[in-house]
Amino acid sequence: MNLKDQKNQKLLMFFVILVIILIVFFFVWPYKTNQKEIKQITAHRDSLQIEVQKAEAARARLPELQAKIARLEIEWEKAKEMLPKEKEISSLIQQVSNSGTKAGVSFLLFKPSGPIARTNYSEIPVQIKVSCGYHQLGKFLSNIGNLARIVNVPSIKIQTGKKRSIEATLSAITYTVAKTKEVKNVPPRK
Repeated sequence: MNLKDQKNQKLLMFFVILVIILIVFFFVWPYKTNQKEIKQITAHRDSLQIEVQKAEAARARLPELQAKIARLEIEWEKAKEMLPKEKEISSLIQQVSNSGTKAGVSFLLFKPSGPIARTNYSEIPVQIKVSCGYHQLGKFLSNIGNLARIVNVPSIKIQTGKKRSIEATLSAITYTVAKTKEVKNVPPRK
């Protein structure tokens, strides 16, 4: 290439100016200012990708969690049957009385007391005194244990009765759901 030729000199000058403009553009002026913005946008994109991955993992677990919720709701319904509300105590007491009658037990005393408040439930103690045979007492206690509701018999005092019978004094406790602690059925968020 002949540098003395004016056409070649103009062409060479054009390329030199072009290279200088590109150097200034990429290393000095707008490229440097855009680098910070590019880094911020890239970091934001990466954080959004992590959030999307977490959301996809949660979506993949959704059927498992729905099945778990359904199972827990069934267990909750069973637990609600075992712990009656205050209004249902009279029917529970009737069930205990019927269990005694079926077992051949004669009630001498059946005295429910007022509720004793606990953290999440209330206890309702019941004093029971029965006259029966030994096997009838066992059948009565078995019937109480097989009720759908929770009835605990923490103490039994047995004494001899009349005509080959026994008199048993039972301290029974039944439980109710606390009024303020009942969990409301809330639909899951989507």
